[in-house]
Amino acid sequence: MTRIPAGQLAKFLQCLYEAAGMTRAGTRVMADTHVEADLRGIPGHGSRLAPGYLDKLRTGHLNPRPLIRTVQDEEAVMVVDADLAPGPVAARLAVAAAMLRARRCGIAAVTVRRAGHVGALGIPAEQLARRGLVGVAAVQASARSVALHGGTSTPVLGSSALAVAVPGPDQQRPVLVDLAAAAMSWGHLHHLARNGQTLPNGVALDASGHRVRDPNLAAALLPVGERGQALAIVLELLVGALTGSTPLPAGDDGRGLLVVAVDPRRLAVAQSLATGVAAVARAVREQGARMPGDRAWSQRDRARQDGIALDADDLAALIEAGRHLNVRAPHGWIQPEPLDATAGSQKEQM
Repeated sequence: MTRIPAGQLAKFLQCLYEAAGMTRAGTRVMADTHVEADLRGIPGHGSRLAPGYLDKLRTGHLNPRPLIRTVQDEEAVMVVDADLAPGPVAARLAVAAAMLRARRCGIAAVTVRRAGHVGALGIPAEQLARRGLVGVAAVQASARSVALHGGTSTPVLGSSALAVAVPGPDQQRPVLVDLAAAAMSWGHLHHLARNGQTLPNGVALDASGHRVRDPNLAAALLPVGERGQALAIVLELLVGALTGSTPLPAGDDGRGLLVVAVDPRRLAVAQSLATGVAAVARAVREQGARMPGDRAWSQRDRARQDGIALDADDLAALIEAGRHLNVRAPHGWIQPEPLDATAGSQKEQM
């Protein structure tokens, strides 16, 4: 592992995305999103995804300078066509629009069509909570990767995700839940495979439809039990049909995103909500348990001080992406040998 200061990593990522044709504002959003995920201990949605995003920008699967268009704009509702913008850029716009409308109307819903991979969904939800709003975000996966319990190994659903953030007394550390429909992400599965580790039981199926512990044999993921499967199906409706996107993943980057914001002050409950969050947190922690989000905030504090840990393969992929774009890695980074042609297949499916 190599530890990289967060600011240094963010600056390098901005240079990569600027070299790929994105605006400076867009590069800051991408770098901030990757680094924030790394700081929170979510490497599967952090800087390791940058080479994949850059490849999609190069091949036209994502648009470096999208013409984001408002399809419908009413008091508390906005519908947006993202023009294949990278997901973090589309999500930042949706958060800003939802925030403005929630302040005015008390509640707002923004739906986005044709967006790219958003990354860690808890980030846009938390951005709302840090401003005193309850934030809800849901996003569609691009590919069908989740099989049904009791069915075959054929993937039917995507690993769509849901995040909810509730502000409390400390708005910098809201209560945060970030859940995906699948029991495990492909990124984490590939990480286990790369390190010779086995899968927990009930996470994946092989090509014959049997549960498998060897990550190299995984052909489809499973949802977390029957309730997780029900959540996965409902999420497909929320971020597929409700956003005007495909009802099931279509295998491209034109996915749906839903952002809902609620202003507790307009409901006259801002103070009682903060008091309630504090009371619940006290009761939970007295039992030795964590509140949702506690682990992420503790991890972020440590990583800000110690730096972001990148393994050799992920660091090599970033440096190699820089070589292709004529962006030199910061002085002092270990310069690994270029990855072989198969390394990219280990990146998370976006």
